[in-house]
Amino acid sequence: MVRLGHGEFKEVLAVVRAVSAARDPIEFSRTAIQQVARLVPSDVVTINEVDPESGRTAYMAEPESFPVPAESEARLAALADEHPLIRHFVSTGDGSAHRISDFWTQEKFHASSVYQLLYGPMSVEYQMSVALPAPRPIVVGIVFSRCATDFSERDMAVLNVLRPHLVQAWFNAKDQGRLRSLLSAATDATVDSGAGLIVLSDPPQELTPGALVLLYRFFGRPGTTSPLPARVERWIASQQSRLDGSGPPQMLNPLRAEIAGQRMALRYLPGQAPHPGALLLRVEPPGPQQRSLGALGLTARESEIVSHLIRGDTNTAIGETLHVSPGTVKKHLDNIYTKLGVRGRGRLTAFVLDILER
Repeated sequence: MVRLGHGEFKEVLAVVRAVSAARDPIEFSRTAIQQVARLVPSDVVTINEVDPESGRTAYMAEPESFPVPAESEARLAALADEHPLIRHFVSTGDGSAHRISDFWTQEKFHASSVYQLLYGPMSVEYQMSVALPAPRPIVVGIVFSRCATDFSERDMAVLNVLRPHLVQAWFNAKDQGRLRSLLSAATDATVDSGAGLIVLSDPPQELTPGALVLLYRFFGRPGTTSPLPARVERWIASQQSRLDGSGPPQMLNPLRAEIAGQRMALRYLPGQAPHPGALLLRVEPPGPQQRSLGALGLTARESEIVSHLIRGDTNTAIGETLHVSPGTVKKHLDNIYTKLGVRGRGRLTAFVLDILER
């Protein structure tokens, strides 16, 4: 059994670091074949994905300039059942390093359709591969090809030490690519709907461009000890207290602010370990015009309160938006009921909407 030296392990570690940084399968594939080509010198290194059932093959080569006949992809898919390396992996699930010469003599290789139709035209005489996990019947392999000399036991030992790390980096790259696609789709949908999203990480991260700017514009500057406005910090704490399990469950209330007639609603999306939760910002449609409400004999503050009440806000939510206590909101509502000759939120809402729609 071949034992690798200190320098060879350092080279393997350098490859591991490089491939582990890949963020999607395409970046992994390009990085992997470039790195292993330095580790195991070959005339060409490819990463192949073969689906024998559909006849589909995809590959990437290093160097890209290596001459590969146009029909090679179709021929590899057609000959997959005969290829000794593919056949071994499909039948055993063993993805460790193997050479064609481990299964066939040179004479048998030359007599095969695999050589005559596929590798002979490329002058490939020797080949070695390692396989990566993939859903059946797809076979994904990193393939090393030479024209003059076969691969050594040392070459196989290097790849067998490296393969578990390649497999992990392959899984990580696929997961990252999938998550990035999902995040991109979710972000696009959020932006298209006119909303902003901020993840409550440390520090907070905006998933939609400009979300933090909107937060600061409507709810104030960040605090001295927090990247969030003090008003938002207090509101988040109040929302979290509703979810702490110490009492009956309560509905979460949005936090609202209005600037120049534009109204912003901030909603808390609770976290679930290990996810920290998020803030959703959305511009709300304008409510009844306060000038119209003033025509009913209401003061500016009373008109504000009625506008919020018609949207369904609770006394607490109205108080948070207007920076007054729920008790103050209740006193204003009592005055409004007296002025308009109605009692109760439902009758007040119906009365005001009926007047405004005339």
